[in-house]
Amino acid sequence: MEHTTEENIDRNLHLRIWTKISDETGIRVEMVGHIHQSITRKRKNEIHINSKNVTHFIIQDLIDNDNGSIQDILEYNGIKSSEDFGTVVKRLCEEGVIIKEKNDNYEDFKSQFTTASIIDFIKNNNLKKDRDWFITINYSLYVIGLAIVLSSYLDFISNEIGWLGWGIGMLGWALITFKSQITDRLSKVLNMNKV
Repeated sequence: MEHTTEENIDRNLHLRIWTKISDETGIRVEMVGHIHQSITRKRKNEIHINSKNVTHFIIQDLIDNDNGSIQDILEYNGIKSSEDFGTVVKRLCEEGVIIKEKNDNYEDFKSQFTTASIIDFIKNNNLKKDRDWFITINYSLYVIGLAIVLSSYLDFISNEIGWLGWGIGMLGWALITFKSQITDRLSKVLNMNKV
């Protein structure tokens, strides 16, 4: 699957298309949008996304969003099986927001999972939450710093160590707050070194 260039597309166009597909299929508009966004997000990192691995990307995104039981999410949004993903993908292709390539086959969506067997599908395909270690480290620094500062206020540790905790906490806060700017600059530096 390939997505069309989105720079010149009316932002409301996608919502209108998702709503139309939702009305036709009975699948909630939020899920139609999730399927489309999972494909386009992964497409930015991949040379080619075929219909066999689209299901994995959609389910992986649901796992990463961490909004509860995947089975409950699928049932709530009107997904009964992987074939429903295929139906939405086919309609997105027909609407022209993603492009079917010659090797893509909608039949690949059949028999991958049903909502009752989604847990087995997740285990068999080794899908699990993709941790963002940058955020984990930042929040850890912030919490550790906060704990040190609170300990100094309660006279468990000296004020000098409390100031160190304040510095650690502020470093964690700064990394959390300015994450996008930091990662952008790091990627530019790393890309400059590759040239």
